[in-house]
Amino acid sequence: MSTKRPTAPDLSGSGPLPRLDANQIRKRLSDIENLEHAASLLGFTLHEFSIEDAWVEANFNPDPQCSNLRGGVQGGMICAMLDEVMSLAVVIAEGFTVGVPTLEIKISFLAPLPVGPCRARGEAVRIGRNIAFMEGTMWTDDGVIAARATATCQVRHPRAKTTSAAAK
Repeated sequence: MSTKRPTAPDLSGSGPLPRLDANQIRKRLSDIENLEHAASLLGFTLHEFSIEDAWVEANFNPDPQCSNLRGGVQGGMICAMLDEVMSLAVVIAEGFTVGVPTLEIKISFLAPLPVGPCRARGEAVRIGRNIAFMEGTMWTDDGVIAARATATCQVRHPRAKTTSAAAK
């Protein structure tokens, strides 16, 4: 059963969004597993985050369909998990008031990532008005670093509401 997904806040024309506090962010990220979202395929669960220091750690437990022919997690899926935590680090630091489409990502695969529980950390290194720089690390369940990534994203603030008179 599919429900209508809301338009991304940065595209909706809703105007500025209210900044979320730590409790509201925790609730939003704890409910993410109940949505039809890539994070559910990847087995996302929030571990911890810091608004002030602009980082987030999440546990993942990717579906076996995320595996490659050798039985480990496919590299694109690892990239998706890292993209998720890196982008969330910026969104959390901005109190869920922005959208952050990734513009560029570079990933280094350092060790195989077995299908099963793993952890990732995303950090916002620098957040500017329109661009943010991020870093991410993925660990196996045994604590081995499986991958590291850096990325750049666009920081998109919601568009202002338009009136029918202004639209003409």
